[in-house]
Formats: sequence, structure tokens, C-alpha cells
Amino acid sequence: MAEKAQAGGAARVGGSLSHLPSRNPPGRHVSGAVTGCRSVRGLAAACLLCSLVAQADQGVDAYHAKWTTVLEAYVDETGFVDYDGLLADRGTFDEYVAWLDATGPRTHPRRFEGRATQLAFYINAYNALVFEGVLARGPERKSVWRGLISGWAFFRGMDVRLDGEVTNLQTIEDVLIREGFADPRIHAALNCASVSCPRLPREAFRPATLEAQLDTAMREFVRDHVRFEAESGTAYLSKIFDWFEEDFLAFEQAMGHPDPALINYVNRYRGADAQIPAGARVRFMDYDKGINAQPR
Repeated sequence: MAEKAQAGGAARVGGSLSHLPSRNPPGRHVSGAVTGCRSVRGLAAACLLCSLVAQADQGVDAYHAKWTTVLEAYVDETGFVDYDGLLADRGTFDEYVAWLDATGPRTHPRRFEGRATQLAFYINAYNALVFEGVLARGPERKSVWRGLISGWAFFRGMDVRLDGEVTNLQTIEDVLIREGFADPRIHAALNCASVSCPRLPREAFRPATLEAQLDTAMREFVRDHVRFEAESGTAYLSKIFDWFEEDFLAFEQAMGHPDPALINYVNRYRGADAQIPAGARVRFMDYDKGINAQPR
């Protein structure tokens, strides 16, 4: 989610990821804040990786349930995270992250057949690997957006492991999710560990319930991050609608709207008595990039 204005090209419709290129550039090695060797933890993770591959018969949902266990334990009703608590007791979390590395649509396509199974995997993976990156920053973490360029070090410069490859968070978002599925609702499901991000749910996204979960996520996001000022005729929208305007307009165009606009998309998730007039002036709200951590 590094500086959204730099996001990748136009989205493509489709659920199969066979057309996507390798996300691991030639000669790239495992390094960085997340994937660096961590002595005892590194050895334990390697052993766990072998175990997870052997336990594939547990199924995808069984492992997403582990992510739900973590979310229920360390995320409150407002979506803020007890990172310190998780850092002190991260066994289940580490097992889930190791599973994300060991498997996925690329390495085990038969286990991840279908759009919902693939998309749920990538959304959960993104959110979990953001957690991993925050934990790696230590107890004095203030914002993931700090770096040489705002957010670059975290979202593009930090190596993460997913589906047997080394990649980064921005590639997961822009290539695997945005280009792979062309569904603007994902912008209400991906959480970048910041105050102005969509609220982090206390459950994993699951293939069987993904459509309902994405609808709920976008409805809540519009409720919390869109407001209309009738006196001035101004609609105030989350900066996410500005950063990813092309995704929302592409959806409206695909749905046959004669005059695609952000207001059209937003109104899909507002009640009949709360529709924003088509001619409303659009302004984007400031984005709070502070860490979404629970108070100590």
C-alpha cells in the first residue's frame, strides 16, 4: 500500500493467476526485516515449514482458522491491534505465516482452485504479513510509512515470503490482488497498519463467506470514511478513493454506468435515504498514517 498514487496498471478481470509472472526477480535472495535469518527462530521455522507441507490434508480453512484465532485475541472491536501482546505470544501467528510461505495458488494450484479461495488467501496473507512487518520494527513502532520515501521501505523494500517465493507487500496488493481480481472491495479489506486504514476485522476472510465479507467491509468503510456536507454540497471521501480512483471507475464502467464517478460507487454502499447527489463536490480527507496499535 506504499504511496497509493504509485499503484500499478489497469486491473484485469479474472480469478486464475496462471497468467501472472514470477514475483521473485532473478538473483533476488531472502533478506530484509522480515525474511532475514533469525538463528533459533529461523531453524524452528524451517522445521515447521516441512511439517506444514506434510499436513496439507488439514485444508485451507483450518489454517485460516489460525489467523482468526490471532485476530480474535489481539484485535479489538475498533480494529486496533495489541502488537506487544502478539509479540510476546506469537506461536499460532508464526505457524500461520509459515503456512503462507509453504503453500498457495502458485505452488499448490489444486488446493486453491476458484476465485474465492485464491482471493481470500491473498487478502489474509497481506494482512498477516503486515503484522509480521510491524512486529519486526520493535516496540517503539510509530508508523509503517516512515522511510526514504513515504512507505517505500515497508511496502516495497521489505522482503516477505509467500507461496514459496520472495516478494513484497506492494506486489501482493498491486499484482496478485488488484490485477488478478479487479474487485474494488479489496480496498476495504486490506489493512496497512494505519489509523485511517479500513477497520481490521476480527476474523479471517474465508472462501465460503468471501462475497458477504467483502460487501460488509466496503459498507463499513463507506460508513466510517465518507461523509456528505449538505450545506456546501461537498462529499468528503477517504484518500483511498483518490489513490485507487481508477479501480472504482473501472468497476462502474464495467457495470455499464454511462458516467462513471466515485459518487456512483460510494452510493452503492449507502442507504436509500443517504445517497450523495451526483453533482456533489468531492474532497479527500487527510490520511492518518499513525500505527493502528492499542494504547499501552
